[in-house]
Amino acid sequence: MRPPRALWRLRAIALIVAVMLAPCIAEASESTVTIGVVNDFAGWDPYADSTAQMYMIWCQTYGCLGTFNTNTGEYEPLLAQSWESDKNDSRIWYFHLRHGLKRHHDGKELTADDVVHSIDRAKHDPHTAQASNVQPVASAQAIDKYTVEVTTTEPTAPLLDYLFDRLIITGKDLFDKYGFAADRKAPYGWGPYVVKDIAIGQRMVLDKNSAWPGIKSENPDHIVFIRIQEDEPRVTALLNGEVQIATAIPPHLAQRIDATSGMKAVGVPSVEIMFLAMNPHFPPWNNKKLRQAAAYAIDREAIVKSVFQSRAEALDGPIGPGQYGYSPDVKPKYPYDPEKAKQLVKDAGFPNGVDVNLFASRIVM
Repeated sequence: MRPPRALWRLRAIALIVAVMLAPCIAEASESTVTIGVVNDFAGWDPYADSTAQMYMIWCQTYGCLGTFNTNTGEYEPLLAQSWESDKNDSRIWYFHLRHGLKRHHDGKELTADDVVHSIDRAKHDPHTAQASNVQPVASAQAIDKYTVEVTTTEPTAPLLDYLFDRLIITGKDLFDKYGFAADRKAPYGWGPYVVKDIAIGQRMVLDKNSAWPGIKSENPDHIVFIRIQEDEPRVTALLNGEVQIATAIPPHLAQRIDATSGMKAVGVPSVEIMFLAMNPHFPPWNNKKLRQAAAYAIDREAIVKSVFQSRAEALDGPIGPGQYGYSPDVKPKYPYDPEKAKQLVKDAGFPNGVDVNLFASRIVM
C-alpha cells in the first residue's frame, strides 16, 4: 500500500534550466540546439517511457491530445481542438480532433481511429510503461472521423490530467502494416517535430516539421537531446559550449552558471515534490498526534534557504500553484513550531521522544 503523504512538502521551483545566451550557430542556414538531459531514452517504442522528459518529447513528435500550461493552470489543445463531458452521463467524454493535420512523411490526416488505437496500445503494448495513464478508461470509440468518445469506469473529473501530455498518438494504419516494428520503420506522427534518430542511452535527434500549424521560423530546425546523467559533466558541457541548454541543474551549481558570462540559470515551474511519508497503518505513525508533531517539527523555510538556496518553495498540500486542483486555502496548515511539536509528542504518549528510521528515495534534481 502506498503510504499517504505527510503534512509538509517542498516543491522545487526551478530545478533549473541553464541556457547559453549566445546564438547556437552563428552563420548557418539551419539552426541546431543541443540539450543536455538526465533521463534515458528507452528506445523507439513511445509507450515504453514514463518520464516527464520523454512524455514531452513524444508529445512534440507523435503528438498528444493536449497539454497543461503550468503558468496559467489551464489545459490547452494540441491534436484535439476541443473536448467536453456528456451532460447526461459524467463518465462519457468527447474529444474533437483538429481537421487537416498531416502526418510526417506521408501526409495522412489524423483521425479518431488513431486515437482509439493509441489508447489500446497504451494499455496493452507488451513494453508499455503507461498503462496507468489510461487506467480510468473503460472504452474508447470513434464516433466519426474527428470525434472520439471515451467512457471511464467511474466519473473521473481529472481525466484530462491522465490523457493530456501523456497519451501518445500513433498511427493505426502503420501498426496494421508493420506491427510493433512500425515504431522503428515508420516513426511518423502529427507533432511539430519529427523523430530522426535515437541512440538508446545516448541521444535523440529531432527535425522541425515545417508544415505544423503555427510553427515559427525561429524554432530550431534540429534539436539534439544528449543524456548526461551526472550534474557536474552536464554543467561542464554547457560551459564548454557542447550543449546550449542543460536541464535539471541542482541549486549548488546554479551560481557557477550565473557567474559565467553569456549564460543564465533560469527557474521554471516544477512538479517535483519532496515529502515525508508516514503510513498510519503501522506504529508509531498510527498515532495522529505524532504525525502532527512531525509536521510542526520540520523547518521547511530553513531547508528552502539552505539546501535549495531559495530555489524551492514550501507547500501546504500535495500540489502547488499552476497545478491541477491547487487551492491556496487548503487546511490545516502546519507552520514550523518546535514547542508545539514537543508537546504533541508528549501528548501522543512518547514523553522521551521516539526513534525512527528514515529512508530517502533518489530525487533527480
